[in-house]
Amino acid sequence: MAHYTITLSEETYNRLLSAAHAQGITPEHWIDAQLPNLNKQHPPLLPLLNGLIGAIDSKNTPLHQPTKSKLGEAIAKKLAKQGIQRP
Repeated sequence: MAHYTITLSEETYNRLLSAAHAQGITPEHWIDAQLPNLNKQHPPLLPLLNGLIGAIDSKNTPLHQPTKSKLGEAIAKKLAKQGIQRP
């Protein structure tokens, strides 16, 4: 495998070293992790979305009132602590 040299400013090099060290990897592996993986094939979306079309009703007016459950209330309480209020 061929090796190449790139020129970095001292500030950029130090930032690169810090970022790589924080993740416990070498600067070369850190740079490689930031680049898009060109070999990875993304699956087509149609099979992934099959059966999901129409699964979410985005109407403004709900057709029924939501039923309360202990799980739902626990989740709502946690969301409220984060400042997220449900309608």
